[in-house]
Amino acid sequence: MIECPVKCKYCMASKIDCRSTYWNNGSRIGINKSCVFINRLPDDPPLSEMSFDWELFEGDYLGFQGITDCFWMKYFDDLKWLINKVENSKIRKLVLTSKIPINQKQLDILKQTKKILVVYSLTGLDLLENTKTIDRIKSMVKLKEAGIDTFGVIHPYIHNYSDLSFLKELSNNGFEFVSYKGFRYNPNNMSELKKYVPLDILNQYKHDEDEILIGKNYLDEQLSKYNLKYIELRKYIRKNNNIFIEMDKEDVIRQTDKLLSISTISSSEKDYQILRDDIINRRLKGE
Repeated sequence: MIECPVKCKYCMASKIDCRSTYWNNGSRIGINKSCVFINRLPDDPPLSEMSFDWELFEGDYLGFQGITDCFWMKYFDDLKWLINKVENSKIRKLVLTSKIPINQKQLDILKQTKKILVVYSLTGLDLLENTKTIDRIKSMVKLKEAGIDTFGVIHPYIHNYSDLSFLKELSNNGFEFVSYKGFRYNPNNMSELKKYVPLDILNQYKHDEDEILIGKNYLDEQLSKYNLKYIELRKYIRKNNNIFIEMDKEDVIRQTDKLLSISTISSSEKDYQILRDDIINRRLKGE
């Protein structure tokens, strides 16, 4: 059973069957068009003792935790170890995605590398989560003041339910870019949502677990209102890539194919070849 202190009532890891099946069966590597990511559940060995083939991550952007949350203090030692690992490797950047406000101990260890990006999921869904969107923005401000690159993604966005008033806080604190993504719905596993979200809103979304973005024009209007610019998450991740890493194309193709054969594909991209090509290109070019 997947556990996480944020306990999102719509959890993409535990309540979306096409993903939870893989995670519960022991898969610990995921991959999408943004990065490759590794996971550790609380009952797993420490990250330093897990049998990842680190060569398979060379030249790529590496995320930590797509099942639970990287800033859960259970993983503090893992995060500390991983930062050192990334700093001394051919990994381009460590990408940390969270909904848990950062504390000073975590902030201090993040300062030990420049190869890092902290992504906060900003949802405006406070009734559906154990942490608040405004507290995540406060963490983004702390990170920014510490010189650490940080970025906000509105994910998931539930049209006519997500409270976007937090956009004003992003703008007031000097953030320029933001991204957004849709919502995956499984009514069988998310029955608790009906206590909070009107049924006519939930019924707008497919019941086949595909990610659906409704209200794009409205989102764009709201971003414009606060002088915020939309950018794809993967493009932002690669935006400040100043590290040259020489990679052999044949090695990259071999590593990518091996990685795809052992990973859970966690992407809205349905075309396998497009995903494969993107992974190869970002490893060779960093973009």
